[in-house]
Amino acid sequence: MTHTATSVETVNTFCRLCEAGCGMVATVDGGRLVQVRADWDHPVTHGFACKNGLRAVDVHLDPDRVLHPQQRVDAADAAADPTWADVSWDDALAGIAARLQEIVAEHGPRSVGIFLGNPNAFNATVGAALMSLAPALGTDRLFSSATQDCSNKYAVSELVYGSMSAQPIPDLDRTELLMLIGTNPRVSKSSYMSVPDPIAALRELRDRGTRVIFVDPLDVEPDIGECVQLRPDSDPYLLAAMLHEIHATVGFRLGEFEGRVDGLDEVAAFVAPYSPEVVADVVGIPAERIRQLAHDFAAADGASIHASTGLNMGRQGALAYWLVQMLLLCTGNLDRPGGSFFAARAFPHTPPTVDRTDASFEETRWGRLRRPIGTMLPAALIPELIEDPDEPMRALFVFAGNPALTVGGGDRLTDALGSLDLLVSVDLYRNATGELGHYVLPATDQFEREDLNTFVQGVQRTPFVQWTPKVCEPEGEAREEWRICADLVRAMGKDAALDSAMQSVLPLMYDGALAPRGLSIDALRDAGGVATLHEPGPGGSLDRLGLTGTIECAPEALHSTIARGHARFAELQAAVATEPDTRFSMITRRTLGSINTWMLNLPGGEEDGAGNPLWMHPDDGARLGLVAGAVATIRNERATLVAPVRFDPRLRPGVVAMTHGFGNVSTTGMPRAQRRGGVNVNALAPSGPDAFDPVSGMQQITGILVDVTAAGS
Repeated sequence: MTHTATSVETVNTFCRLCEAGCGMVATVDGGRLVQVRADWDHPVTHGFACKNGLRAVDVHLDPDRVLHPQQRVDAADAAADPTWADVSWDDALAGIAARLQEIVAEHGPRSVGIFLGNPNAFNATVGAALMSLAPALGTDRLFSSATQDCSNKYAVSELVYGSMSAQPIPDLDRTELLMLIGTNPRVSKSSYMSVPDPIAALRELRDRGTRVIFVDPLDVEPDIGECVQLRPDSDPYLLAAMLHEIHATVGFRLGEFEGRVDGLDEVAAFVAPYSPEVVADVVGIPAERIRQLAHDFAAADGASIHASTGLNMGRQGALAYWLVQMLLLCTGNLDRPGGSFFAARAFPHTPPTVDRTDASFEETRWGRLRRPIGTMLPAALIPELIEDPDEPMRALFVFAGNPALTVGGGDRLTDALGSLDLLVSVDLYRNATGELGHYVLPATDQFEREDLNTFVQGVQRTPFVQWTPKVCEPEGEAREEWRICADLVRAMGKDAALDSAMQSVLPLMYDGALAPRGLSIDALRDAGGVATLHEPGPGGSLDRLGLTGTIECAPEALHSTIARGHARFAELQAAVATEPDTRFSMITRRTLGSINTWMLNLPGGEEDGAGNPLWMHPDDGARLGLVAGAVATIRNERATLVAPVRFDPRLRPGVVAMTHGFGNVSTTGMPRAQRRGGVNVNALAPSGPDAFDPVSGMQQITGILVDVTAAGS
């Protein structure tokens, strides 16, 4: 901290909204945070910080933020809307504990569920606390937003490489050809590839002669690279056709991993039916272009891939990510200079024991499933579990999440959440999920807690570890999530050991882990919070993770995923041949100024007054008789939405897009978001037993088939 005579001080910290983790400098006046700016002296991010990161101070200061525990007060008239009253922490915890004990006594401990939202990934202390809360409650019903955005990556890396932490990133400093699948780096930066100012990085690649290829239904960055505008949710078959062409011509080459691979014949067998000619109509790309893309990738002196949520959130995210790994491996580009490799980490990696057999699946009344991250159930099954006649889930704790809007299911999901005997939201706002609940407990934000950038270790272009002190004291009565967990356990009369253990969680958990790097929390504090790490780069990078065994190309646990891919292709072939003129494929759109659901309550931004429009290609609008600003009806068998139309010529014809996270018509706790309007596009997404990938739990959120007509048609 830098102190002045006027009680104004500056604090070096870092952003925890996304994986870039940009360095920031906070200004604190009289103990109160008043401003944040980019840290120009940061050794890695060098003064870059995006709009969302800089607006985090507005979230911190938002007068609509929940700063005291709140309890729902139902009106005497059942038809009237409930109100919310501030209560003390003691009363809130006692009320929650009493109701929870009644529920457990009647239905058993598995009647309690826990949902973890995306911000938990950027909070070093919350994971350990929540993993301790679940056994204290006696439940294994855990859910995570990972099954909406990235659990396919965990599942595939665990089964192929032996660890969910083995996530290869492109060697951006040397790559000759970079393929970016389903990513919009300008708006959402990058996921599982931490690169500050990714647009500047991509321009550098372009200027030095690297060929940059986007694979996406939206022509994402035409100034930077070409775009292969495939049909939504057809990624696996483009990748399969490339592998087919490579195998049929130059053959598979393993490079670094020659002699360390099992199951290569099964990869060849899977891609055998998918020649470029066979898949061309399904992916919407001419066969010759697919063939050339395959040859260019195989021939490049270092080719790399970064795949993000556009690939993950389709119906077959696990199959697609498996084929990404196979394309890298079978062209010799895994752990090769200019290819993709496993980056250095601040903390040592202890290889886990992985069950790669069919025994890793569990049989449920909703079909076979395998829990990603070892513990998580598919969030797509929340309504089923609530309505389960044998073991109903009757209580749910939601930490930094908003499943009412971020999980598919629409009215059925919100009705199920609203029917719970106890729903507790721990968050910054009383969001759409909190409105359905009984208690909202105020959590600290990123500026009100000590922290360490643990989540991004192993995916940073320039590896670094950063510690931040608490920038300011919590506003109101906000508490850290770990403390709320400990308080809940204590209120239930259970062992309060979690409290004492978490009091010093950072030094206890991380000093030992940092020691092999010659670091500690104290050393980071003395160094201004940040230390860069040596990056050995490609070559032996998987071994440095301690994963020295065989790469399993097609372990038994992936066999059902592979078989499912063949069946799905036949469905797509039939659908392409019979699509009506009004049928479109809906994708999610990333929008500047909004992160999922939790920045929509801020003033200003591109969304003010616009709601959540339906974006389409101008030619499609002309064909349907729609003009900009006209109102369209978007429907499928699950929901009907109405939205204003806007045009984007970068979209592939036949594709429409809406932004994920809207739908706050009833969210009185976020009045600006409520006034802003906009519909919940995830109401169109499937939920239930057929809505998720069994090997990873991923729910389909993109590539949703809808019919679009002028409103009233």
